[in-house]
Amino acid sequence: MKSIVKTSFKILSLVALLLISTGMQAQKTVNLKPDAQEYVVKGTSTLHDWHMTSNEAKGFVTVSMIDGVPNFTGSEITLLAETLKSGKKGMDKNAYKALKTDEYESIEFVLNHCTMESAVLGKATAELTIAGFSRDVTFDIQVEQSGNAFTVKGTTDFRLTDFQIDPPTALMGTIKTGDEVTIEFKATFQN
Repeated sequence: MKSIVKTSFKILSLVALLLISTGMQAQKTVNLKPDAQEYVVKGTSTLHDWHMTSNEAKGFVTVSMIDGVPNFTGSEITLLAETLKSGKKGMDKNAYKALKTDEYESIEFVLNHCTMESAVLGKATAELTIAGFSRDVTFDIQVEQSGNAFTVKGTTDFRLTDFQIDPPTALMGTIKTGDEVTIEFKATFQN
């Protein structure tokens, strides 16, 4: 009788394990693909709208799949601030001064939490560090999976003053940058 109970328990345990594992895959860490990323910072000024771009970050994302939906449990991305370029040297110089790049050379993103509404749409909350100041921000994200690659697009809005950054000025204060900025990114992770 004991052997029948033990055998039944082993079979039930195996069935439960199989049922759980069919919906979940093991977590894996996937690196940021160097030639498949773009980061854009957009804003306004009293003269014109502006944007700066970079495609030189490093980082990774940790992901597992649950019933076909990506479950992002960790991510760290580091972007050297001076890789952001506007195409105008004067504007870049003012931006780097505001970002205190001589003291804080990197902009860092560390994922706190991600909730996927579907296999392709979600919200990611991360600690964003700019000019040495950290604050949690929420990004609306879109995810596309192709084989073992994940392409994540995201956007968020915030104020520079939220990060204790004084909006840059030029020409003795006659041109002023707006406080509101938007960050957009598209990054592919693949090993």
